[in-house]
Amino acid sequence: MAGSTRDALLEQGALLFARNGVDRVTARQLHDAIGARNESALHYHFGGKAGLVREIVVAHLSAVEERRAPLVAAIEAAARAADLDALVHALAAPMAADLDTPLGRAHLRMVAQISHPSLAYQSPFRLVDAPAGRAVARWLGEALSRLPEAIRTERFAALRVQLVGLCGSRARLLDSGRGGVAGGNGLFLANLIDMLVAGLRAEPSPRTLEELAPTPN
Repeated sequence: MAGSTRDALLEQGALLFARNGVDRVTARQLHDAIGARNESALHYHFGGKAGLVREIVVAHLSAVEERRAPLVAAIEAAARAADLDALVHALAAPMAADLDTPLGRAHLRMVAQISHPSLAYQSPFRLVDAPAGRAVARWLGEALSRLPEAIRTERFAALRVQLVGLCGSRARLLDSGRGGVAGGNGLFLANLIDMLVAGLRAEPSPRTLEELAPTPN
């Protein structure tokens, strides 16, 4: 019974957080959602709402990493570590797979809510053990080593923000039932990869390069 209560909080919590916003959901609402008579269940299993949020995010990231691992193995086997299209696919496809289920979409929407922009500039894949994710990040750095470091940093930050934000936005749109979707999730993913790869490959303009010049004293 304890396990089922914990699992119910993980599932219903994700759905509530996605729909109402992490900050707005109360412990009482979480207990009501799972029909818990004992209102200490949240604290017992997770130490409070913050602990539940963390566990949901960890579960999401762990699932994404599990889906990413075979893609990374295929990249290694085919010697495609310098192929930007393959690398971005390995980042995006495991995330976009969550668009196919209500719980997966809830996870994407939650992550988009709580991802502060500063996280895009921090070392990635720190919350869970993610050797596949770290391998892709390393290969991306090597594939774009021709770019000045500051520009490379900005592009990687933009890549992370777009992946999280656009997948979260797509999930919200699908859950809303309001239409406006031009194609299926396969088209969304393929077009997303095209855009992200094009952005990474773009040659820095003279305007951008001028911003790297030292400021005169």
